Amino acid sequence: MRRTLCPILLVALIGLTGCSFLSSVSSSRPPTAVLVADPMAGRAPLHVLFDATRSFGDRTIVAYLWEVVPAAEVEAAEGARFERTFETAGEHTVRLTVTDASGRTGTAEITIAVENTAPIASCRFSTDSPVIGEWVLFDASASYDPDGRLVDFVWEFGDGNSARGTRVGHAYEEIGVYSVRLTVEDDRGAATSIVHSFTVHLGGAGGGCGGGGVCLRQS
Repeated sequence: MRRTLCPILLVALIGLTGCSFLSSVSSSRPPTAVLVADPMAGRAPLHVLFDATRSFGDRTIVAYLWEVVPAAEVEAAEGARFERTFETAGEHTVRLTVTDASGRTGTAEITIAVENTAPIASCRFSTDSPVIGEWVLFDASASYDPDGRLVDFVWEFGDGNSARGTRVGHAYEEIGVYSVRLTVEDDRGAATSIVHSFTVHLGGAGGGCGGGGVCLRQS
């Protein structure tokens, strides 16, 4: 009789006291990570603010972990808010992991679309008023790409001739006014051009202003 009553009493005890305990355990769900980014897209360099303060759960959230991928750029940070400047164009994934007081975790991801920024073209030249046959030096070494690297420099001298390179030289064979165009291209295919006019004249007194200069016009 005593053996029969023990299981009955145990079941009754669980019925009276255990249900509330089991209910509290089963109702404790993993937290929900809520990630907000501002802005989500733009040109590089793009500064983005991330906010996880809207994340919630049955238990208090005690930790926030941010991760930026791809693997080549992985970095981690902590705190309910996070900010980062994306220097390179492309899609960047930011992952948020929140942890509550019971040790359970929740994750969320967002993709930041960073657009390529066109390169900046800049050139200098030894003179913009050469005489026929004078060797003019052209220098584009001050050109740069804000979010990558330059891969090509193309010079068009306006007389049907062209050249490639950071520093080039050219001599004109006839008098006249020529528009010299420099086009620089970055590693993502974006290009920028600048143009400057040259007056080629005959040698002798009063033949031109001489001196060097900088390309000023962009197109």
